[in-house]
Amino acid sequence: MVARQRLRVGRAYAGEVVTVPVEDTYFRITLNSADLSLHPRKNQHPVTRFRAKIHAPKL
Repeated sequence: MVARQRLRVGRAYAGEVVTVPVEDTYFRITLNSADLSLHPRKNQHPVTRFRAKIHAPKL
């Protein structure tokens, strides 16, 4: 989730650490400087946290 909006990239990237550059109208999800997906922003909530928590995968 970024700015109260859920972003999905797919199961193939589970456990990977991605970068989410926040633009005015889009969230761009990148992994190793390769674009994975582009999501339009549904709201203009500010991004207040710049480090995400990494959770252990559920078994």
